[in-house]
Amino acid sequence: MTAQKHPLGVVASVAEDALKEFDDDLRGDLILPDSEEYEDARNVWNGLINKYPAIVVRVKGATDVATAINFARDNDLELSIRGGAHHQAGSAVVEGGLVIDLEDLDSVHVDPEAQTVRVEPGTRAEDVHAETQPHGLAIPTGSAGDVGIPGSTLGGGIGWMRRKHGLGVDALRSVEVVTAHGEVVKASPETNEDLFWAVRGGGGNFGVVTSFEFELYEIGPLVQGLGIFYPRDAVKDVFETHREVLADASEELTTILLDAHVPGLPPMPDELIGKDAVCILGCYAGDPEEGEKVIEPLRNVTEPLIDMSDVMPYEMLHDLGTQMYPWGRKYTHRSVFVDEMTDEIHDIIFERKGEAPTPMAAIGVWPLGGNVGHGADAAFAWDDKQYMITIEGNWEDYQNQPTLDWAAETERQLRRAGSEGAYAGFTGVDERDWEDWSKQVYGDNYGRLAEIKAEYDPGNVFSRNVNIDPSDS
Repeated sequence: MTAQKHPLGVVASVAEDALKEFDDDLRGDLILPDSEEYEDARNVWNGLINKYPAIVVRVKGATDVATAINFARDNDLELSIRGGAHHQAGSAVVEGGLVIDLEDLDSVHVDPEAQTVRVEPGTRAEDVHAETQPHGLAIPTGSAGDVGIPGSTLGGGIGWMRRKHGLGVDALRSVEVVTAHGEVVKASPETNEDLFWAVRGGGGNFGVVTSFEFELYEIGPLVQGLGIFYPRDAVKDVFETHREVLADASEELTTILLDAHVPGLPPMPDELIGKDAVCILGCYAGDPEEGEKVIEPLRNVTEPLIDMSDVMPYEMLHDLGTQMYPWGRKYTHRSVFVDEMTDEIHDIIFERKGEAPTPMAAIGVWPLGGNVGHGADAAFAWDDKQYMITIEGNWEDYQNQPTLDWAAETERQLRRAGSEGAYAGFTGVDERDWEDWSKQVYGDNYGRLAEIKAEYDPGNVFSRNVNIDPSDS
């Protein structure tokens, strides 16, 4: 039957006995539009997203996931997967369809001797770090504590230890996947090798991952952190110093440079909050005393507005990301990759930030290199690039369209200057663009990914993502 758009209409179109049987088969919770938990279940990090699913299934395990997939397919319901609910494009929730909510699958099992950890998909970076950091261990995650493990990892996993220990996909050792046919399979370097290759960078196109096994790396609990804000009129000197330092920096140093503003967070003095600024945030994944020497040139470009650099808990860097990008603010984030930070690209960043319609907008420069891509051959297409650039539309009380247009035009200008590709986590918010984004995100790997998609999901059940069309195989 064809689903109507209104969620109550969709529920009404499903036979009552089929819905009851579905509920009886679940160990988890069936959440409908009139349920008390409904508003929470449809809520996501990006305040720009406001979708109304017909059915949310808060699952208790892989069997529930398989049951929900089969029900959605049998009732012609579009399907989406809600993990950490942080994906900024809003694909975790589908209008008038069925959402598989993984929130309750939140266990983390650490084996400190083997230096491995098994993680369920309802977890976020902060949940995993809370269990691993007491052992001085961590996995590569996104740069904020509230980033969900599934979305971050399956898209690549670009975080604070990337130049030393690589990406999330580099640390992944095996996954348990529920396929479009409701089958539970394991994928690893020895089992279902093609599927394992595909999920490491191919996102949620091939099934629902219900368990991740990662290698753990030694880092923390304390690291040398870098956090310095300079006046924006020094931005060109800061850009140049950052470029020079990172060109020769050891792999222990990972940074993000942001042409942005001073956020309203402690310990920022009130008189600085909202001031245009260029900041460098970073982590030294080695001896903190050595790290203090390494970051010194980045702390002495000119007189800073504020310098928060210090030895700090590794978890604090992720907490900072959570605070700088809070839940409920409006976001549109785009991305490109470059081989070199040229003067032309620096000029574009400076000029476009100056034209942003909201003071919260930012443009970020993320050095890669080092051990990014060291793990194994994987579907992540851009691990040979030296930098990722993020175009960050962030706003609250401004009209939406000017910021959406600004982000899109900034991306276009960067591409005209030689940038290419895109990171799956930063692909804007317009679902009509997802077909174009797939070409950018997957690059030359798209053909092989389409072949694997045709094997595991020939009906394109998992389409609410940067989609790989199985008919392209």
